[in-house]
Amino acid sequence: MPDARKQSNARRYEMEDAALSAFAVFFSQSPSFLDSQVRMQKQLGRNNASSLFGVHEIPCDNQIRNLLDPVPPETVYPVLAEIGDALYQQGYLAEFRSINDTLLIALDGTDFFSSEKISCACCSETRLKNDRVLYRHIAVTPVLVAPGQANAIPLPPEFVQPQDGQDKQDCELAASARWLARWGEHYRPWRITYLGDDLYCHQSHCPAGAGATGRLLFTRKLESHATPLRVGRRFRAQRATRPRVQARRVGKKHFTDTYRYAHQVPLRNTDDAVECGQRI
Repeated sequence: MPDARKQSNARRYEMEDAALSAFAVFFSQSPSFLDSQVRMQKQLGRNNASSLFGVHEIPCDNQIRNLLDPVPPETVYPVLAEIGDALYQQGYLAEFRSINDTLLIALDGTDFFSSEKISCACCSETRLKNDRVLYRHIAVTPVLVAPGQANAIPLPPEFVQPQDGQDKQDCELAASARWLARWGEHYRPWRITYLGDDLYCHQSHCPAGAGATGRLLFTRKLESHATPLRVGRRFRAQRATRPRVQARRVGKKHFTDTYRYAHQVPLRNTDDAVECGQRI
């Protein structure tokens, strides 16, 4: 990891110690983990942070922040990518194959910090109903998922933050497009189907996803897209599609699901509209 400190013989902590100590907290899911390890070291002369994670000297919380805050997040992207690559190359992702024998990557944004008082240059701003401003840190966090799989495989993220040369505030959709541009070719050989909610089912975004893989499975809200809704109603009225009936059981209850599916439905009422398949 890059070290922003000036060269000095008075250094006590290495960047490696700060990074491993921070990782240990997330791994153990205990905010007080490092404090307990310091006490263990004083009482027993050893600690788990050293034996399990290879930490030589345990920095305090403030020291960890001072050392790691200047490090660009992109520094650790290769680590996440290499983990996924290793799982794929060793065949561990075979059980994750699903629709048409593809792997599923779910695209979604998540807030990992918000405040009405604390802000920085990387914040997104949301105007609240009380006219106050909520400052947020958001990231698109793609993960490999599969039906019936309890585990999800994290992939490199993309942060929602101001971009050079852009006056408009950054957003989740733009960040996901950047992710596809950066990583789409990398994951193309894996045969991917990208998953997303209604936000991603957008005329300007679908070509980016299709260019990366050709396979998209996005949720579409009825109220968000008038043209597919109108076309679907016409198909139903004309009985242009055959229903598919599927029985399923949940515990002691039995359910019957009836589907109608149409292809080549325009996403909007324009000549250049993306055509999609939809349940009607």
